[in-house]
Amino acid sequence: MAEDVKSTTDELKDKSYRDGLVHLILSHSYTVFWMAVVLGLILDIYVPIGIFYGQMYQYVGAGMIILGSIIIYWAQSTTNCTLREVEKGICPIREFARGPYKYSRNPTHIGLFIMTLGLAFILNSLFSIILVVVAFLITKLVFVKKEECLLEEKYGDIYCDYKKKVRTWI
Repeated sequence: MAEDVKSTTDELKDKSYRDGLVHLILSHSYTVFWMAVVLGLILDIYVPIGIFYGQMYQYVGAGMIILGSIIIYWAQSTTNCTLREVEKGICPIREFARGPYKYSRNPTHIGLFIMTLGLAFILNSLFSIILVVVAFLITKLVFVKKEECLLEEKYGDIYCDYKKKVRTWI
């Protein structure tokens, strides 16, 4: 039993190191999305193009912000396992298909995309909408690939099997 606890503790230390790298990559993704909105607003100052008329788009944007926030919260709360939960078998370390991860390997990125796109709708910013879509593509092509390489390195075949079962986005 003591060896199992030590093994579990070692796995959690390794997990926290890798998770730190995964969260660093995720923070870069957040930065790219928010810079897209800010740069879009700056461009809108110099070339103002209002594309939405009426308050309906602001309501849609607010709904998107709420939906994106819920998805991000759900994803982040699903991935947090404590040592006590692992010991009790409540939260297996190598089980990926939990919560929103049953449907997408990258629910946090999806939530972030929905949330920033909603903000661009509220701001009525054509350039922000375009740049949020560009940020989505950058995230998909750069950050998600790096994140998945780290997870493959850490979990091996278990993560590869998960990748075969669950799509990247939706």
